[in-house]
Amino acid sequence: MRRSEQGFTLVEVLVSIVILSIVSFSLLNIFSQSLKTTNDSLNRTIANQVAQNTLHSLDRRASSLEEVLSLTTLTPGGPCPFCAEINGQSFNVDVTEIGPTQSDHTIELEVTVTTDTMSSPVRLKGVISNATLREPFPETAVPESETIK
Repeated sequence: MRRSEQGFTLVEVLVSIVILSIVSFSLLNIFSQSLKTTNDSLNRTIANQVAQNTLHSLDRRASSLEEVLSLTTLTPGGPCPFCAEINGQSFNVDVTEIGPTQSDHTIELEVTVTTDTMSSPVRLKGVISNATLREPFPETAVPESETIK
């Protein structure tokens, strides 16, 4: 028999298996890193939505008040009134007032959302106002000389 018809040697088969396993472990590492990045991105997106929902809830509450705004009058009771659990992940929400207010009818807030798995918190800043600033402007009368006949 000639050498070309004998097939692969045991050493050639073992080398090809080692090379194939190195390539497959590299691909497995890439896929697991991609899955982790996707999960982190999903948690940050949900945290952003929780922060926006908190700010909108406070804004809706403020829109019905006509007295001087304060964070204590807008925040419901309880240890963490805006905290949420979504997809088995708990999102902790902290609402803080930023600096002195320019008016008794507005509050500048910062909403911070954290989880156990996110490396950095999601922060959302906004200004809310009460009902006195939401009143429509009074209609102005049109002079008779400008009316269309």
